[in-house]
Parts: sequence; C-alpha cells; structure tokens
Amino acid sequence: MELQKAFAEINLSALSHNLEVVRRKTGDNNILAVVKADAYGHGAVEISKHLIKKGISKLGVAFTEEAIELRESGITTPILIFFDRDNIDACFTYNLTPVVFDFSAAKKFSAEACRRKRKIAIHIKVDTGMGRLGFDAGKARTEIPEIAALENIEPEGLMSHFSEADLHDKDFAIRQIKAFVSLAKDLKQKKIHFKYLHMANSAAVLSLPDAHFNMVRPGIMLYGCGFPGVKGLKPVLSLKSKIIYLKKAPPGAPISYGRTFITERKSTIATVPVGYADGYSRKLSNCGEALINGKRAPVAGRVCMDTIMLDVTDIPDVNYKSEVVLIGKQGKESITAGDIADKIGTIPYEVLTSVGQRIKRIYK
Repeated sequence: MELQKAFAEINLSALSHNLEVVRRKTGDNNILAVVKADAYGHGAVEISKHLIKKGISKLGVAFTEEAIELRESGITTPILIFFDRDNIDACFTYNLTPVVFDFSAAKKFSAEACRRKRKIAIHIKVDTGMGRLGFDAGKARTEIPEIAALENIEPEGLMSHFSEADLHDKDFAIRQIKAFVSLAKDLKQKKIHFKYLHMANSAAVLSLPDAHFNMVRPGIMLYGCGFPGVKGLKPVLSLKSKIIYLKKAPPGAPISYGRTFITERKSTIATVPVGYADGYSRKLSNCGEALINGKRAPVAGRVCMDTIMLDVTDIPDVNYKSEVVLIGKQGKESITAGDIADKIGTIPYEVLTSVGQRIKRIYK
C-alpha cells in the first residue's frame, strides 16, 4: 500500500556522526545516551539499537514504561530511569537502574531487594540548582550516607542536572559544578564511593568540560540540533510529505478555516497531508513554510488537523510527484527544527518530540 501521509526519514549515519562529536568532546568518558520521549521523536527502539551497535553501553529514559519497551525489543543494555519512583517491581523484573531522589523511595527499593535476596544498583540525584527534584545539596551530606547504609542497595552513581548550561553566561552552571564536586568529595571522605559521577547534558558536553566527570548524558545533540552556532552536528530527522490535491484559485478565494488567508491573485494551492494531529503546530498557520522543487512555499491559511495548504503559485513544475519537505534539506534550502521553533516561540526539543505517532519513521 502506498504511503499517503507525511513520514519522517531518520538518518542513522547522521546519528553516528553526532555520537562521534560527543566522543571527540569527552574523550574516553562513559556515555549514557538519552533516548527518552521516544528518542526525542526519532523512535527509541531503532535509535537505541543503532547506538548500541556504535558502542553505547548505557541508555537513559524518563519513565519505566519507556524502558520496558526497550527491554521487550530485545535490548539488554543497562537503562537508567530518571523520574519514576513507584514502579519498583519493574526495576527488578526488567533489570533497570532507578534514579533515587528521596529517602522513602530508597527504603522501598532496599526492602524489595532484601525480599528478593539480591542487590540493586541505584543512582542518587542531587539538586544543585535546577529546583526540580533531588536531594538538597546541603542535606545530602547526611541523607546519602543513610541510603548507602541500607541493605542490598548499591549506590552506583551520583548525579545532578544543569538548569542553564546552554546560556552564554556560565556563572550559575559553574556554581552548580562546584556544589556537586564539593558534595562528592565530602562523601568520598565518608568512604562512600560512586562508580559514576555525571551531570553533563548536551550543552555541558559542548561547553563545560569541567562537568564531564567520568560519564556524560547527551540528548538533543545526538539528534543534531538545539544549539545555534554550534558547527559539526547533523540533523537526524527529516519530515516529508506529498501533495494530494492541486487547485487553481481565483483572486479573492478563501483558504482554510476562518478565511485568514484570501488569495490576492490567481493562485495555485497545494494540499499536503500533515496537520496539528501529526505535531505540525497550528501556530505555523500563515507563517510556516515547506520546500518544494528547491523553493520555499508558504503555508496558506490555518493548519488543519490532518492537512495544510501551501501557496505554490511561484514554484514551477509542481505536480503530484513533487516532494514536500517540512523539516530537512532540499537543494540549497533547508528548514530545521530550530527554524520552526523560532517561528512559534518554543525550542527544538518540543518541535521534534511533537512529531506524532501516526507519522511513520523510515530509517536510512
């Protein structure tokens, strides 16, 4: 059956290239590849399998359900669960590594480990300034030793998270690093040793070498975007579609809901099967663009649930076989997730993770 809708092309060679950029930045450090949110919209199972082939030995996801999907696909690589505190049985059943950020959760893991007569490795999260979750950096000096003393608990990692490592002003990020280093040193003096120390996200991988420690957690940079001005990264995802209808419209013809676009001349309007149900934001109404035959075609009227209309009047030779590129490159022109984010007032992360599940991913 011929594909009638928009689809995403996932360039695995670009993914490999971006991984090598991480390696050049971090040397021999351990790399925990972040594949949460369906690998930022790229498809967690296929992305994870490719990264493992390229030597990645650790993965990170937000919630247990994401990790279970990877396990059920045959992946046996260690997986760190960032935010889930209640699915304790699943961590044992599927051999997952939880991040612990309060003492009550640590006690529950200890109790279950004792019941199963086995140990469980955990990573302990400290809040050095993100203000989201984690042990207070001050109180952690007493709380973490209490966790380390729990039966059958193996404190494998100590971690934190930056709140603004992507800003030009690194003062606060440096304060976070100092707080983390100070805590790690104090705990070491108390004979609490961690196999892994980690807090470097993509921004810190690129710009804060003092935060690399012995493990880093790249996410968005693996997928090739998120940092204007950073050279060397290659976008992994392209969003493409086709034309399902071409119409000739006279001057004064309304296009799409609300008549927000009225033709001012004889126009050719192309209907393309992608809409806000696929993650193509409604905020791109009358301001978005697509690439057709190497030229930019503006979105005409409001983005619909399943379709958009493009004004292709000034583009020669448009036909039903013409490729439509919504994110990606065509000829000398390109539209990045960052370009779309700038238009609608958000960040590339949201653009990529919004690409809907009914969009087929094709891996190349």
